[in-house]
Amino acid sequence: MQTLLPLLNWFNRERITLLMGSFALVLGAIEPWYNLPPHALEAFGINLSVINAGRILAALFATIGFAFALWFRIDRAPRLLFWSGIIAVLLVPYLVTTYAPTVTLVAKAYYEQGQQINKHVEVNFPQVQSQWKQNIPLEQSSPITSTFFSIQDSRFFQLSSWDEIWTRGLGYSNHFFGFIGQGWVFTAIGLAIGLTAFYLGLADQTLDLFLVDMSKALPWVGLVAGIVGFSLLVPNLINHELDTMFAKGEYHPVVTISRTLAAWYPPLQGDEEFLQRRAAAGFYDGEPDPALINVAKGLERYHLRDYLKAEDYFQQAVAIEPSQFFARQYLATTIVNQGVSYFNDGKNRKPGAAIDRFEAALKIFPGHLEAMYDLMLARVVNGEFNQSSRVARQLIQDLSHFHKPSFSLLGQAYLHSSWASYHNGDLNQAWKQYRQSIDNTAWDKPINEEALHPFDEGG
Repeated sequence: MQTLLPLLNWFNRERITLLMGSFALVLGAIEPWYNLPPHALEAFGINLSVINAGRILAALFATIGFAFALWFRIDRAPRLLFWSGIIAVLLVPYLVTTYAPTVTLVAKAYYEQGQQINKHVEVNFPQVQSQWKQNIPLEQSSPITSTFFSIQDSRFFQLSSWDEIWTRGLGYSNHFFGFIGQGWVFTAIGLAIGLTAFYLGLADQTLDLFLVDMSKALPWVGLVAGIVGFSLLVPNLINHELDTMFAKGEYHPVVTISRTLAAWYPPLQGDEEFLQRRAAAGFYDGEPDPALINVAKGLERYHLRDYLKAEDYFQQAVAIEPSQFFARQYLATTIVNQGVSYFNDGKNRKPGAAIDRFEAALKIFPGHLEAMYDLMLARVVNGEFNQSSRVARQLIQDLSHFHKPSFSLLGQAYLHSSWASYHNGDLNQAWKQYRQSIDNTAWDKPINEEALHPFDEGG
């Protein structure tokens, strides 16, 4: 028994806590930090390797954690290093939002598309499970106009407006967390648990040393906060000044400064007003940018609902810069809205023409949720139940990449699969899929055989 005492004393609360934090950091090193559907990665030239390189950071801290949990004295652990790690991890949303604008735009586009579909299902719920949706109208699609953290006026500096700093400035938004990977979450949790273990190992000196650590860390936190605030405020000041210069007819400086500003602050590369002003300034200065000119002309026709002409201009812009998200998503939205117009044309409804348009949009913007949802519905209205089911299966597969998929969209995908099975005479499968359309607990769980025959005697 006495031989076991040293071992039992070694397994104290701080070491056990540190081991738990280290295991969480191991998971942070294994799991990806950010996910997007593979269609988007290829179509828009997105590379998530830089973001997912954070797993190296998690592996480093996991090694340090295990070393102090198993061999070294915890009271000598590098607490400030772990504080630095927490700050770095918490800055990831800001870094992605600021320096990976395409990632942010794509994530926001998918999120907003899912929200629009949810609203459509809720508004039309009395019709989504009756008459094969023959009388249901489709909604116009809306593009993402910007992710730029824009300060409109001095009222922003009131405390009531500061929540926008978190959601739009620092990137802590719903669309960001819609695709966040478990690696980022586990790393943040692991670092927090590790720090807790370090302070538990300080015994009676915990509070005193915590205050000492804060006195050392707060100046650096303040410096980081100042840099982040500077990076958010200065682009807005320059952007407002560009408006003034453009109004004065100083087109050449507007073009030059806009080009530099967009390179320094990438979110402006996907801001509609910024791009329109830059295109107009280049045109009036006699040095037009062909891609931007086509984007500006396309936007003008789009807002006039002249979708055919807008499509031509956006096609030309995409031909010049194939991976440019702004033009591609507007092109896809324009084509989707053409299909919606064909579908909603009263007695002259043309579901076949709408299907062609939705399929064309998916070639431009692979995985476009509204285009896939509209295509799935249009095929049912056109009597193509098996083709609608294929779209539904593709939707279910694509939504598996989402951290929090649209429940309404998944339910409708299972419903369309159920209709196809019913028309094919497979009533058992049709009932199973129908159950999945109204009960999310049945998505990943097999349905028992009794549930497949609810109308049997005694059932």
